Amino acid sequence: MSEPSQFRHYQIIQDADGNNVELVRDGGQVAVLAFDMQRLEYVHCHVLLEPLANRSAFDDACRALQGRGHPALARMIEFGEDEGNPFYITSNIDGELLRPYLTRLQDMPGWLALTIACRALETAVAVCERGEFLTETPLDSFRIVQTGPQAVQVLAADFRVLENSARKKQALKTSFDKQAKFLKAFLVEQGGGPTLPDQSLPAADFSELLGACLSSAGVGVIAAMRELRTTLQKLTPEHLSGEIPTAQKPRALLAPLLASYQEVARGLVNLVRIQSQRLDMANPYSMRGTLTKTGRAVLIEQVPPGRIACPRVKEVDDTALKVTKQRDNAGLVTVALVNEADEVTCLAEEIVEGISLADLMRERRWIDVQEAYLVLAGLDSALSQLEHSHLPACKLRLEDIFLLTGFAREDSRSTKLLVSRLNEWPAFNVIVRAHPTLAAMSGRGTDPAVLLPPPKTTPSTAWHAGWLAALAKFLLGLESPVGILADPQGGARERETVARLLEDEIAKVAEAKPAQRSDFLGRYARIIQHYDLAKPSADLPPSKAATVAPAPVSSGSGTEAAMNLGLKPPPKTIPVSKSASAPPAKRELSAPLNTEIPVTPLTAGGVARASGGDDSHVGFAELLFRNAGSQPTPPDAPDWARAAANAPPTLPAHLIPRDDVPMWLKAAVFIGGSMVLGAIFAHFSGDALWLKRRTEVKPAAAAAAMPTPRIPAPAPAPLPAIRVPETEPPVPKAIPVAPAPPRPVVNAPTDPDVPSGRGVSLSLPGGSGLREQLSTEPPAGTGTNLPPPPPR
Repeated sequence: MSEPSQFRHYQIIQDADGNNVELVRDGGQVAVLAFDMQRLEYVHCHVLLEPLANRSAFDDACRALQGRGHPALARMIEFGEDEGNPFYITSNIDGELLRPYLTRLQDMPGWLALTIACRALETAVAVCERGEFLTETPLDSFRIVQTGPQAVQVLAADFRVLENSARKKQALKTSFDKQAKFLKAFLVEQGGGPTLPDQSLPAADFSELLGACLSSAGVGVIAAMRELRTTLQKLTPEHLSGEIPTAQKPRALLAPLLASYQEVARGLVNLVRIQSQRLDMANPYSMRGTLTKTGRAVLIEQVPPGRIACPRVKEVDDTALKVTKQRDNAGLVTVALVNEADEVTCLAEEIVEGISLADLMRERRWIDVQEAYLVLAGLDSALSQLEHSHLPACKLRLEDIFLLTGFAREDSRSTKLLVSRLNEWPAFNVIVRAHPTLAAMSGRGTDPAVLLPPPKTTPSTAWHAGWLAALAKFLLGLESPVGILADPQGGARERETVARLLEDEIAKVAEAKPAQRSDFLGRYARIIQHYDLAKPSADLPPSKAATVAPAPVSSGSGTEAAMNLGLKPPPKTIPVSKSASAPPAKRELSAPLNTEIPVTPLTAGGVARASGGDDSHVGFAELLFRNAGSQPTPPDAPDWARAAANAPPTLPAHLIPRDDVPMWLKAAVFIGGSMVLGAIFAHFSGDALWLKRRTEVKPAAAAAAMPTPRIPAPAPAPLPAIRVPETEPPVPKAIPVAPAPPRPVVNAPTDPDVPSGRGVSLSLPGGSGLREQLSTEPPAGTGTNLPPPPPR
């Protein structure tokens, strides 16, 4: 098999036989499937076969589509000329062309035909609002995508970017009303709006009438198209049961290029236990399973091989496997497993126990300004973790942003949360999916970045204030995802001001000067507080309500700001300084309500401040509490500090922290610590008892080690020689032997080795003379010089 070819940073996709995957081939162009190796997503490369007759018109058409994106339109990514061949790159639409889809069907349910007609008219209106870009045969440029058991989308995958057929289009506009009547009469005659099982209608007739109606559409009949869409929507049943029959389900574009679900399950047979291979059309490339070792629920999908994607996808998945398991990245969806076996690489991510923004918008259709701020502020923290992780994530869809509640999506408690305001939820965190998935790479879902114009230079981060503003437009219902018609109600002036702020932030992206997220959130919070403080209280009389004016942004207290943001106020307590029956005093502000509200400071880059501060970066908490202490306290204001100090405890007795350490343990620890500290101090000062005993033992040991004189015993044993000093008179030469001499006692002089004051007396044994006792030679070195005894 030949190596995949590459055009710039787009890799041309090949099938199993090594052939390029062609999407369109006609007399005007050739379109092939490719993979963007920088953004990690699939694209369509359109190459025009004829040279451009008007290059400027081609560029203007592509720039108009690039600057005004829509969720129902393929995004215009790049355009230009390469060696004389004009080309343009659009994002992938992972579905089947509408004409081949209707051609292969014999008949179809009436409610499905109505749904397809409504979605096709919505997409045609979106294309015509941007200019004369609708092709001559919309059925060959629209693709149908299934997004649920009973939900389909019809998206525009190609546009008319050449000027040569614009005049032909003008002649067909007058026939739209006629074609619309034919289509409406056909659907009504066949029994529009039946419940399942419903009456079927011939798919060939429906295809012919729908194609003629779309071919006659144009910029001049946008109102008529909307009216026809509204009429057909009324024929569609509100609640449907069952799902689209298997033979009538649209085919996914990438599914034939990937491994089968049996091959994926076989590659993970020892690692993951597959729960069910039943497809979820909202995410058709993944299966649910359970990790064998840990028992955690995961979503499993295949990592595309090298012939249909670049190797960088596998590298990013390996990096996400390490990064998302770190404690500092709790705001990212965890990748639990990346495994390669039998030439099939699979990825498993943990199932998020929460609600995605796509599910929230599908149920609520729009949320108010305060709720949108809660989502944006929580998302700011998750985006900061994503930036610090250095993962190369380039796309975050509504399906990739989750409100983590701790409840599974199928839980009944999640169903209750979906129909309630966000500020009434117990708590939630925002986490994002940062690793590439097949659903994101194939172009499924709603990407807020389609509303952003192309920047002149690449910004430092893709998650700037402009991206948050684009997301806020979807949350507030200013732009609706495909198949959802939002009709926001209430707070018209507040929404208009916020809409101007969002447009201003999106315009900065085109100028390559996107603001920081913190600045955008600060300006957004000012608008919320500005209009909430301007709202009159419900219990004020009309005469007084007319005198209430918006207070300065920096003068609100924490409780008022929480109420202004739609949060639940804390429970009311009775202050000690006022009677419980006394009604709370109402503030009256002197400024009139009809004072013109300056809009420019709310949307400008530098926010005007009443206090004259010079800090351009104001966080939300600082906004609420700045200069709160500098305002004079009204005389009738309750003393909250005294009330809180004297208030009874609000926690139960078993939750109040108390001292459970017994007194004897405290005393033992104190005494023991004191003894240890005293011993350390005595040791270093030299007064320790063990140091004194050691000093006394040393002299005794030295005395015991000194040599002592050998004292002879009274037994008849030879005595050692006695040293005689030199001063003694010499011994006589002959000593007569006495028959019975008395035992003399010799007093030896003081010996230096013997302690002073003690003498040594030697008793000579009986029957031995002095000559025999002295015949023994004295030891050497004693200094005694006695003459030898006389001979016998």
